[in-house]
Amino acid sequence: MKKSDVQREIDAMTKNMSKYKTTILQVSVHREESNPIFGEGNTYVSVDDEAGGPFLTIQQTEDVMENGKVRMDYEEFMAVAEAAKMLMHQMYIEQAVQK
Repeated sequence: MKKSDVQREIDAMTKNMSKYKTTILQVSVHREESNPIFGEGNTYVSVDDEAGGPFLTIQQTEDVMENGKVRMDYEEFMAVAEAAKMLMHQMYIEQAVQK
């Protein structure tokens, strides 16, 4: 598998940081005009681990959620899917899955 552009950027940033590694654990998917941290209708994709290996969590801000449902249109779903792929294909996350 080829390294993604994101992984190449992470490698370049951390090249000289011998004892530190960088791993992205959460991505905010939001409308362009919304604040990525607390904007209305944001969807958060994160990597979590409860000692059984890493897994993905998808959360939305409360104004969108209804009884635990995740609701998004097709375009947002595609952005969430890409964010999930990016998170899970990071070198350190892949290593955690293999162990």
